[in-house]
Amino acid sequence: MSIPRSEWTVRAARTSGGSTYGQLVDLVERYFAALDDGDMDTVLDSFTEDAIFTIQSAQSPHEGRDRGIRKMCEDYISSFKRIRHVHFRHVVDVENQRIASQFRSEQVALDGTETVLTSCNFFYVEDGRFSRVYVYMSDGVNVLR
Repeated sequence: MSIPRSEWTVRAARTSGGSTYGQLVDLVERYFAALDDGDMDTVLDSFTEDAIFTIQSAQSPHEGRDRGIRKMCEDYISSFKRIRHVHFRHVVDVENQRIASQFRSEQVALDGTETVLTSCNFFYVEDGRFSRVYVYMSDGVNVLR
């Protein structure tokens, strides 16, 4: 699915409501901690029902929290013995409820193969949950499928 051009533009700044800087950072880091721990309830609670999660570097969209995103996350978690997301750097846009997060992603596959990537995710937040996520992974490796 392609995102309509109207979604590309920055919406009017919010002067009140929405998440604070700290809440946006906490949402991202809580999501990754839950992913690392295999806590699907917390992972899915991070998304709006109609969220779209796009692995931009692989042109792979996953639509809907309870369909595409759930399957992608379940497949990801079940493919690895260990997953860790560490060394976060965040750029937060409170007015527009967006956060860009760069981090190191470390996975140990079921066969013991280790993969280490640098990734950058761009999160669009509505009412304290991710509505859109765009993922860019280093080396063209797509561990999310």
